Amino acid sequence: MGITVSERLSTPGLENLRTAAVLEFTEEVFESGDFRSLEVLTSEQHQLFVLNRNDHTLTILSIDSKMDVTKETLFTDRIISMKEYFEDYSLVENTAPRKIEVAFMGGRILEIEPRLTHSQDINYMEPEISTQVNEDFELLIAALKSTVIL
Repeated sequence: MGITVSERLSTPGLENLRTAAVLEFTEEVFESGDFRSLEVLTSEQHQLFVLNRNDHTLTILSIDSKMDVTKETLFTDRIISMKEYFEDYSLVENTAPRKIEVAFMGGRILEIEPRLTHSQDINYMEPEISTQVNEDFELLIAALKSTVIL
């Protein structure tokens, strides 16, 4: 069993992102199969992507270095295309995508790249955590695909 999102976000430096998620969704966001969550850490901000499979929404919670929190909710039924990007894809090794690009009606393009996290937090380079983040990313992609016919 890997290290869950709730456990990863309980570490110092990420606990504010966890608090924002719990305030927005309650603990259910980490415990319910109705949600798929993925954290992405960059030098500018920490982001938590939360897909609500029942409501067909993708919420992006972001916290910047000044502790300002922003929340954006996008409706997955407005997705018009999704591209998955791989590095050295291998069917044998079942290589995980390194990022996805989601295009919404109205011209909004959203890139989700969890590998950025490795350069921001050394803990994410640990094999167990890295593998779990890849699995979370694949589950998020699968959930996006199941909420809308692309």
